[in-house]
Amino acid sequence: MSSVTGTVRAHINEAVATLVIDNAERRNAMSLAMYAAVPDAVRTIVDTPAVRAVILRGAGDVAFGAGSDISEFRERRTGPAAVIYNEIEERAVRAIEAIAVPVLALIHGPCMGGGAGMALCADIRFAADDATFAVPPAKLGVGYPAPSTARLRAVVGVSRTKDLIFSGRVIDASEALRIGLVDFVVAKDDLDDHVAAYAAQITRNAPLTIAAAKLALNHGDTDATQAAIEACYSSADYAEGINAFGEKRHPRFEGR
Repeated sequence: MSSVTGTVRAHINEAVATLVIDNAERRNAMSLAMYAAVPDAVRTIVDTPAVRAVILRGAGDVAFGAGSDISEFRERRTGPAAVIYNEIEERAVRAIEAIAVPVLALIHGPCMGGGAGMALCADIRFAADDATFAVPPAKLGVGYPAPSTARLRAVVGVSRTKDLIFSGRVIDASEALRIGLVDFVVAKDDLDDHVAAYAAQITRNAPLTIAAAKLALNHGDTDATQAAIEACYSSADYAEGINAFGEKRHPRFEGR
């Protein structure tokens, strides 16, 4: 841990895990040590078989994440050290991307720079109506990593990516929704409950089906994807789904 306060922690409540960016004194800005802590926090989640959905959020309701902590840049993101910094940040976001179950980003307030980069790793992004977004490396002279650029491009397209990076401008939640940077905008006071209800809805559905769909969407028609799809048809959950439909009741899926 650096001299900058903050942590990234995992909390598990039955079938829903929450990955929390917690550095409230700096609007949940990410220090290098916090990036380094992400893979272990994610491992806690993926090593818990009961988890069927993950909520990614900033601590509190003031900010999702104000970005990477710039106070560290002179020492830890200058010259050759920048390569190491970027590698640690990339390992963090790849750990989130590799989570097999759905990841929902819950975004209050500022979601900037590195914070936006983490939110882009979620499958679905929910923003409060006070949320704001920016990708500001051009305002600092930062060399924006190619994987980060590619994630943004995959979500909003080439022209919008150029706009956001070239200008470094801040956009509000309504524009973020319009360009596809977020998927839903919810009244601030309702956001936490809304995302909790959405996550609960996911946990009631067939986890093998969802995992196979996420593989297909993220990796295409690979052997692993095809195996996951085929496994659904011989699963106990498939039999349960058909039986529940015939008996006019809600299915009870167990992920096997």
